[in-house]
Amino acid sequence: MKKPTSILLPFLFFLQLSIAQSEIGKEKLKEFRKSPKWKEMMNDPNANFNETNVAFKEFWKGKPNPLELMEGEEEALEELEERSFISRLFKSNKTLKKELLQHAEDFKKFNFWRIKSEGFVKSDGSVMTRDEIQEMVRQELQSRQKNEKIIPQ
Repeated sequence: MKKPTSILLPFLFFLQLSIAQSEIGKEKLKEFRKSPKWKEMMNDPNANFNETNVAFKEFWKGKPNPLELMEGEEEALEELEERSFISRLFKSNKTLKKELLQHAEDFKKFNFWRIKSEGFVKSDGSVMTRDEIQEMVRQELQSRQKNEKIIPQ
């Protein structure tokens, strides 16, 4: 039997993402699909974490994972082949693959940034600054030291 947390965590992430998407306008979502705004947002300390995640997901929606393309995985190559005739008319599979591979390094960076930042997201979606993180750590250390003094050994 699965633990409730293993079921609940993906649901909460999906819920958070869907709420963030509903707060973002349709024009912004179209902009996210067309260009990799998530690259700029990831490097902006004032960018909203949830909005950056939405920008990343929207950009990659319907596109194969560039890391899988690099490795020549069949699923990613099949996704390129399954594109409609009209989309291939505007951009050939070869051109699209080349374009996606240019984003592969940033794709990796984003996934690392997301994992690194997840624990430091405030309720408003902003990511804590280094000073805020250091202050939180300092307070936690002080609290632990107080608890050690109270508990006799």
